[in-house]
Amino acid sequence: MIVKDCIEDELLQKIKQQQLFSRYFGPSLRQRVNTCHWFENRFIRAALRDTGWIEKHERLLREADIATVDNSDEIFSGLDGHDPDYDLKIFDVLAEVRLIRWARDNGYSNIEKLVPGTQSTPDFLMRNGEILTIAEAKHFRERDFLPEFVEDRLIGLVLKTRCLNQFGIFAHTTQKYDQEREKLLRTRLESEHQYRDSVREELTEEWLKRLEVSLAEHPEHETEIVNGLFVVSRSEAPYDVGVGWGLSTHGVELMLEKLGGNLMKALQQIRTFIDGNPLGKVPIKALVFLSGTDPTRIEWDDMWQALYEADSGTSWEQVERIHKEASQLVGVPVQLIVGKGSPVRYVSFPWTRQG
Repeated sequence: MIVKDCIEDELLQKIKQQQLFSRYFGPSLRQRVNTCHWFENRFIRAALRDTGWIEKHERLLREADIATVDNSDEIFSGLDGHDPDYDLKIFDVLAEVRLIRWARDNGYSNIEKLVPGTQSTPDFLMRNGEILTIAEAKHFRERDFLPEFVEDRLIGLVLKTRCLNQFGIFAHTTQKYDQEREKLLRTRLESEHQYRDSVREELTEEWLKRLEVSLAEHPEHETEIVNGLFVVSRSEAPYDVGVGWGLSTHGVELMLEKLGGNLMKALQQIRTFIDGNPLGKVPIKALVFLSGTDPTRIEWDDMWQALYEADSGTSWEQVERIHKEASQLVGVPVQLIVGKGSPVRYVSFPWTRQG
């Protein structure tokens, strides 16, 4: 088992090797590592396991040239390692950093981080030629939040306890999860914290040790967890943890629905800013940048494929409705930037059918 007293020292030493990452994320990660469930955090696990993930984000910060952004410290000022949602919010901050790098690569200048006021405020002002762009960055979260959290919890427990040195485990959603899935997704804001607490109460170090003994004696045994929403079985690779879930029968439709929801939420902030800050006759554009939109998200990849199939008319009708509503909301041209391909490239989402 990893001794808690050693974790912070080891984390500090590894983060210190990355100057920019240490400056911007080090303080909040030091707070996070001193909480009860530190092992759920992907950045802490990545540092302890030397996966190269921290180095990857050091390069991102360097390429974004954060220090030259006006009010750049405001990008990171809201990070608090004691916040129950810290593990999610750190990715929102990274979405802003990715937006800055993308903007520099695409001819934008005079990038300014907007300081939040009494009203909802978008993230940035920037210029591309004569056009003033009001930009908002969002991290596009996995729709199936519960399997994602169960995976983080299990991987963290294995790292902390050093259990499963002879085999691994695989957790898969059950038919019950499939039946309750849409309700879970639509009530996420109300239920996510409750489910996190429930998973933490059930999936403990003692539970993992008992499971290891059980699977060693009965390799074919399956164990239900999280009120029967998942079943855990043995896999071959030592220390390995996998979590899987089936795809929704309306995955593309629901993914576009979520994309539209993220877009409209961001544009509402931009609309509020425009209303409260008269900008004269300067040409204005609204830009929304969604990170976390990449082929590792299976339904996101399926959505791209569906849009380019011959019988994709219904999907394009949904896209056109989203664009119409977005343009009506802000009253200025709207550009949506999303990830595509592998490795991920951030591109403009097409509002009209291609080819």
